[in-house]
Amino acid sequence: MNRIFSIAVILFIATSSALTQTSNSPLSSRVRVGWQPPTWDFLNELPAATVPKEMVGTLRVSKFPIEFEETKLDDVGKSLGGTIGHTGDAAAYLERLCFQGTNSEGRWVLWLESGEIDGRAVGSFQWQRLAKDADLDQRCRMLQHAEVELPIAVRLGTAEKEVLKTLGAPTVRRGERLIYVHEHEETIGGEQFTSYNIVAVLLRGGKVLAIEVSKTVSS
Repeated sequence: MNRIFSIAVILFIATSSALTQTSNSPLSSRVRVGWQPPTWDFLNELPAATVPKEMVGTLRVSKFPIEFEETKLDDVGKSLGGTIGHTGDAAAYLERLCFQGTNSEGRWVLWLESGEIDGRAVGSFQWQRLAKDADLDQRCRMLQHAEVELPIAVRLGTAEKEVLKTLGAPTVRRGERLIYVHEHEETIGGEQFTSYNIVAVLLRGGKVLAIEVSKTVSS
């Protein structure tokens, strides 16, 4: 099912209410990292797209392939385990899976989310670095020896210069927060739709601390 959200949801302003990120240490040990991902609140409206082609429409978690708006959250859960939970209702309804893991650079947490009209397919994710002693919600399943793989050369710990080399100049920059917006027209079932792909990157100390990606299709 096509994922159609309001601009506020596309911009990640109202989809979660747990932890609002600050400019200091968004996922530090001083706070509990909740079942809901942090809110990224730095834009009031959707800017005109500047990225010429879709950036991220898929990802792999522990080798399990996920395609936005196609791969069901239930199928991810069957393959990787985890607890599917939900928040909100009506247009604000969201289901999610939360996973955690470690790599050579430390701990990370990944939230996969599906909106009310997604047909329970994955429509967005947030992937973020964790402090080594961060208190993470127990429903975030530990994946042993897991990796998150994106179709672009951007991941946690990537240097800012490499992000800019890969994705180019951001559509909008707010300090250490970069947002990239792509859109294109496509025909589905004889009807015309606009497809949006949004990649938001949070930097800290010149390296990627967090990545949030959404793919939406609206009429």
